[in-house]
Amino acid sequence: VHYDTYKIVRKPATKQAFENAIHAPILFKQYGDSKFSSGGGGIYVQVQFTEQPQNKNEVQDMLDFYRPYKLNQISVNKMFIVFDGGNKHVGVDFTPSPYEIGTCKSYGSYMVQTNGSVVGCCGELYFYPKLRDKIPNIFETSLEECKKQSDFLYLNDATFINYCKNCSIYSIDNDDKLERRFIESGYFAIQHTLMTRYFVVPEYLSSIPEDVLLFMYENNMVSAIKNFKKE
Repeated sequence: VHYDTYKIVRKPATKQAFENAIHAPILFKQYGDSKFSSGGGGIYVQVQFTEQPQNKNEVQDMLDFYRPYKLNQISVNKMFIVFDGGNKHVGVDFTPSPYEIGTCKSYGSYMVQTNGSVVGCCGELYFYPKLRDKIPNIFETSLEECKKQSDFLYLNDATFINYCKNCSIYSIDNDDKLERRFIESGYFAIQHTLMTRYFVVPEYLSSIPEDVLLFMYENNMVSAIKNFKKE
C-alpha cells in the first residue's frame, strides 16, 4: 500500500496503476454490499499479499489500510522463486515429496485470463508459454470443455508433469499444517505453513477481550452470531 514499494516490486508502476490496484478490492466490496442487501454482498473480496524482501515489514500497514473496509479475507503468502522447470519457496521448511500424477491438492482452481485462456492452477502461469498452443480458451469453447482440456494436459502432458515434479507447492501441501490461530489488530488470523489468513472482527464483537474472542472463534460461536445478525 506504499507507492515507493510498489515501484520496486511492479513494472511498469505508474501512480494510476498503483491507485487502481489498492482501491479495486474496496470498490468491489462496496459494490457487493450495496448491490445485495443480505449483509455479505454477492462478491467475495480477498486481497493476497506476497511477502518479499522489499515489503515484508509492511504487512501491518496493509492490514490497517484495509480494516475499515471489512474485506472478506486478506491472505499473507510466503514468496517462491521460479526457475526453468519448477519453483521453490523461500524460508519454508518442507520435505520434498515424490510427485504422483494427478494428486496435487492445488490443481483445480481454474483461472480465466483476460485473453480467455483457462489454466488449472497458479503454477501453470509460470510455464504458460511452453503450453500456449495447447491451453484451452473460453472464447473458443465452453468453460466445461476448457476444464476437460486443462485436466488432460495436467494428467498427460510431459511439460506439465515435469514442472509439477519440481513445484514446491506440491510438497508443501503434503506438509502443510495449522500452526496457530490468533487475534491481532482487529483481525482473527489462521496461520498455516504457506499462508496466514486474516478475517476482520465485526465491530459489535471488537470490545470483547482477545482471549475470549479467540475462544469464540475456535468454537464457531462467531459464525453463529453472524448468522443470527443476518436473520
